[in-house]
Amino acid sequence: MSVTTTRLEREAAAEVAAGRAYADLVITDARIVNVHTGRVQPGEVAVVGPRIAAVGDVERCVGPRTTVVSAGQRFLVPGFLDSHIHLGGSQLVVRRLSDVLVPHGTVAVGTDFYEIAALGGREAVLHELAQSEEAALDVIFSPSVFGVLGIGAFGNPGRFSWDDLFALLDHPACAEFREWNCWSSWLPMPEMRELHERILERRITLAGHLEGLSGPALQASAALGVVSDHETATAAEALERVGLGLTVQIRNGSAARDFDAIVPAITEHGCATSAFAFCTDEQELSDMAANGHIDRMVRDAVAAGIGPVEAITMATLNAARSMGVEDDYGSVQPGKLASFLLVDDLRSLTISSVYARGRLVAEGGRALVPVEPDGYGEAARSLTRVDEPVTAADFRFGDRTGTFSMRVIGVEDGSLVTTELIEDVRLEAGRPVDAGVDRAMIAVIDRHDGGAERFTGLISGLRIRRGAVAATINPGMMNLMVIGVDEDDMALAAQAVADSAGGLAVVVDGQVLAHVALPIYGIITDEPADDVVAQCHAFEEAIATGLQTDFAGLVSAAGFTLLAVSIPSLKITARGLVHVVRGERPEGRELFVDTV
Repeated sequence: MSVTTTRLEREAAAEVAAGRAYADLVITDARIVNVHTGRVQPGEVAVVGPRIAAVGDVERCVGPRTTVVSAGQRFLVPGFLDSHIHLGGSQLVVRRLSDVLVPHGTVAVGTDFYEIAALGGREAVLHELAQSEEAALDVIFSPSVFGVLGIGAFGNPGRFSWDDLFALLDHPACAEFREWNCWSSWLPMPEMRELHERILERRITLAGHLEGLSGPALQASAALGVVSDHETATAAEALERVGLGLTVQIRNGSAARDFDAIVPAITEHGCATSAFAFCTDEQELSDMAANGHIDRMVRDAVAAGIGPVEAITMATLNAARSMGVEDDYGSVQPGKLASFLLVDDLRSLTISSVYARGRLVAEGGRALVPVEPDGYGEAARSLTRVDEPVTAADFRFGDRTGTFSMRVIGVEDGSLVTTELIEDVRLEAGRPVDAGVDRAMIAVIDRHDGGAERFTGLISGLRIRRGAVAATINPGMMNLMVIGVDEDDMALAAQAVADSAGGLAVVVDGQVLAHVALPIYGIITDEPADDVVAQCHAFEEAIATGLQTDFAGLVSAAGFTLLAVSIPSLKITARGLVHVVRGERPEGRELFVDTV
C-alpha cells in the first residue's frame, strides 16, 4: 500500500470521526475489548473504507447509506496476528490459506516466503504478495536470508540472489526482517553487512532467530537491533530475553511446541504478558483446520491461568508491536484497519463473525466469497524433476552385511533440535534388520536438478512401525524427503510424490494409503481449501494408523532435519550428513563410523 493511499484512508476516517462525513459501516451494541486499558467497554465502532473511524458513541457517523449491524452484546475483539509463520509448510497458496485461517480470527500473518523465493525466484514472491492483496488475510512481508544462503551447497537451486533480496526490502508490504542474530552479522560475507545496513537505513523491524543463545551472544544480538525471538524454548530463556527488552513470540506449531515450557515464565515467575506474543512458525494445514491457529493459543493461555483480555492482547497488540505494524493492527482504535472479530464468549473464544479491512469475510466458521487464485502457470508447476525412477535400491546401504557403527539423527517430539547418535546397526545385504528398534531410514532426493543426487541415512525417535512417508515439504531446500522402514514402500511413496510434481504420500505394504498433490513450486496447491483439508486429514490418519506412530507433526519435525544451516546438530541433505553448530560453519559427517 502506498503512502498516498494510507493518507487518503486516514483522512477519510478523520472526516467521519469528526462528524463531517458518514461511515460505511457501524457496529452497535458491542462489548469492545480494549487492549490498551485491559477493560471491556460497551460501545459502537464506525468504519469507513478499510479503517476504523471512531469508537464509543458514534451516532454522528450514521448516515442514510450507512450499514448498521448489531453485535447483540457480543464481544468485539481485534483480529489476531501470527507474528511468524512459514507459509511454505501450510500446503495452500495464500488465497486458499486465507479461507482456512480467517474464520479462526487470524487477519494477518508475518511471513518471509523464503521457500517460494528459493524455488521460484523474486517473481514468484512478488506474485504471491500480489495475490495476498485481494485476499481477506493480510501478509506482513518479513523476508529472511534463507532464500539465498547455501547457494551451491545443500541443494539450493540458486534461483534467488542477493540483489533479489535487496530489491524486496523496498516492497510496500515489507515491514520486518527475520531470522537475525549476532552470527548473521559476523558471517564473513560482505552481503550480510550490506543487508544489515539497508535494514537499519530503512528502519525495518529486525526480528531474531535466537535459538539456544544466552549471555554475551544474546546481548550481542540485541545490540545489533533484534527486538523479538520465536525460538525461545524454556521459561528461563524467556526470562533472559524479556529482561533485555525483547518480545518472546511463543511458538506452538506442528513440530515445535514451546507453549507449555514458556508459559510458566508468566504464570509462575510473574513476567508481564506485555512481553509476549504468539506465533506458529510451521503449522500443517490439517493441524490448523482441526485444532485452530492463533485462536487455539489464546484458549490455551486462558486455560493456563492468563486472563482472557491479557491473552487476546498477546495475540493482537503485542504481536503488532513486536513486528513494527502497530500503526495498522493490534487494537480497535481510530485510524487502524477495521479487522476485528465478534466473539460470543471470551473464554471459549467462539468466533461468530470476522471483519477484515471493513468487510465481513467469515461467519459461523466459514469464509465468505473466497477469492479465486490465479496466475500459477506451467513455470510454477514444473519445479519438481526426478528424471530417473526411484527404486528400493536407493535406500539400501550398499551390499554390506554385518554390524556397523553408524551415525543416526535423533529427534524428539515437540523440539526442532536434533542429536547426533552413534549406534550399532545390523545390516544384511545393505538392509537394517534391527527388530523392535525405534529407527527408520531417511532419504533425501534432489528434486531441483533431475534427482541424480540421493542420500540415505538413519533417524531415531519417530516411532514408525510400518511403511513409508514421502514429502517435498521441509524447511531446508524443499527436496524430496522419504522416511520408512520398508525400502519398497519408500520407493513407491517417493515416486508418487515425484509423479505429482510434489506433495505428500503414505505407503504401507505396497498400497498408497494417502496422497496429496502439491504441484505449485512442489510445496503448495491452489485447489479448493476444503478439498485439500480433507486430503491432509486423510494423510495424517494414514500416518497414525498406517505407519502406526503417535508422533505429532511428523512431517514438519522430520523436515527440520533437512535444514542444514541452523538449529543443531545432525542434519541430512541429498549430498550427505551435515553437523550444525551455532555460530560455526556446517561440516560434513560420514554415515559410517567404523565396523564393530
